[in-house]
Amino acid sequence: MPRRPLSSVDLRAVPAPEAPLLHGRGADFSIALQALITAMNSTTLRESVMKQSDFPLPDDMPAFLLVNQLIYRKTARPTEVADAIGTGRSNISKIVRRLEAAGLVGRMPDPEDGRQSVIGLTEEGQEVAKRIVGVSSGGYEAIFYDWSDAEFDQLEQLVVRLVADIDERLDHVVERSAGVRIRRAAGAEFADSVEAAAG
Repeated sequence: MPRRPLSSVDLRAVPAPEAPLLHGRGADFSIALQALITAMNSTTLRESVMKQSDFPLPDDMPAFLLVNQLIYRKTARPTEVADAIGTGRSNISKIVRRLEAAGLVGRMPDPEDGRQSVIGLTEEGQEVAKRIVGVSSGGYEAIFYDWSDAEFDQLEQLVVRLVADIDERLDHVVERSAGVRIRRAAGAEFADSVEAAAG
């Protein structure tokens, strides 16, 4: 079947929606969260952190992203991190080999399944990871410099609760994609800690 010729649609002929596409409870939150995630995952920000941390493979974004995953996961099967860094499983082995050649990662048998291997940071890789974390931590210092301890503690508790609830209610999507299990405190403890922070 032949393809239809490509033609632009004149948006002046499209009726405007009667209400904003995002509206109602959570709309402002959704917009703010999407903006934050987009900004924090932007190539511009990642390249800035690579440069500031003196990442040894300065033009290798997939390698940088894999090292970031190992900062949180500690060790991982290479195929587990493919989705997290936005690449196919067939490409992971190439990225791992580049990191091994640079002395940043090593392998060992998987403690849960000796037929497979896991990768983790070498001592040199850990030094690079510390520099990456240092750059990120400096950013948080700038963001939160005028927040009180109570304000920061309340934000931290609410974000942990949010991520834990998302993970629990959406089939552990956070744990599967990020390799990190976030657990919220028991309800009473959480309520008490938030009340104390707010007071």
